[in-house]
Amino acid sequence: MLTDEQWYRLHSLMLKSGRVYNKSEHRMTLEGILDRMRTG
Repeated sequence: MLTDEQWYRLHSLMLKSGRVYNKSEHRMTLEGILDRMRTG
């Protein structure tokens, strides 16, 4: 899973792109994708 520091950095980049809204479920979604990639 992502640490708070990793999430903060990634979330900042996502918001700067202008394509992502500031929603709390983005972290959960991203962690789910990363978990699926890790476990197959």
